[in-house]
Amino acid sequence: MKDNSAVELCVSYADEDDFELHGLKDIKLLPDPDWVYPDSIVCEKDSLCSNFWETVFDVILPNNDTSHGFYGGIRDIRCAETKEIRHIDSIDEIELLPRRLFSKGRMPHAKEYFRKHYGEKLRGITTTGIYSYDKIKLKHELDVKLVGECGPLVINEYCISEKNGLELIETQFVDFFPTILFAKNGINMECDKGYKVIKKLELDFGVYGKKTMGPYTESSVCSNIRMWQDIRMPEYDSIDLSSMASMRKKNLSPLYGKTVPVKWDAELQCKSSKIKKSGEYLIRIKGKCSEDEENAERYGFSFSSFSQAMPASYINNSCVVFSEEK
Repeated sequence: MKDNSAVELCVSYADEDDFELHGLKDIKLLPDPDWVYPDSIVCEKDSLCSNFWETVFDVILPNNDTSHGFYGGIRDIRCAETKEIRHIDSIDEIELLPRRLFSKGRMPHAKEYFRKHYGEKLRGITTTGIYSYDKIKLKHELDVKLVGECGPLVINEYCISEKNGLELIETQFVDFFPTILFAKNGINMECDKGYKVIKKLELDFGVYGKKTMGPYTESSVCSNIRMWQDIRMPEYDSIDLSSMASMRKKNLSPLYGKTVPVKWDAELQCKSSKIKKSGEYLIRIKGKCSEDEENAERYGFSFSSFSQAMPASYINNSCVVFSEEK
């Protein structure tokens, strides 16, 4: 089935050869009326399957390579893995969210390659099937526009709460933090006496002032550390703004629906070397928090993209410590 919806993608680069594709808007696809759903399925020999749909999103690149992304949508979580499924839920719609519409890859001179194709229309294919069952393949074909290199991406959305002082409360993840490398070309950093990474963020609220977050320290005192090269930045599910006198007594409605730039910097200290990186992303201010949003449980801060420094033995995760310096 050919769908008239167009997926818009931008490209971010960890270095000259490593790339990631980010979605720029939500896409909702209606099911093809010609799709046939079986009444029941019996899973293949020696395997189990579950009653939920999963979708793989493929972008056919100009050189005919395929870049893969994954979107999983649970249809019936009551059904555990089993040999036989006697009722298959039909599909109401397939929603492709920007933060789900991503893939990453590595190719020689990726940055140079993609720049030649900015603005081009490519082909995208969604393939939806039952988890761990290969006999159902429901496909959508849709247009994909490669917009260009990503500017600062909106990573999180927050609402404003004045229930307990003044704070921002996270309402949703919008996109993922792009991969940033300390070392180029996939080279791992060998830090034989441990390492330290210091990170800091600054939120710029314009006329309302700026707020500094951190510094945060990721460190290890273990010897013989193999340092994976990508940087992960801390992200909050709530941000306390009570100390900002410029915001406490002002009308904050001009911030509703706006984005706030977040500048970050990170420094790796390894042996006698210091490597510094910096960049910017955005958060979006949704508006005033609802009662449900204000009462949601909070978990503090975490790190928004995955990387891990591990000892050469790969068995002692206690080497790595994260801390926030007040």
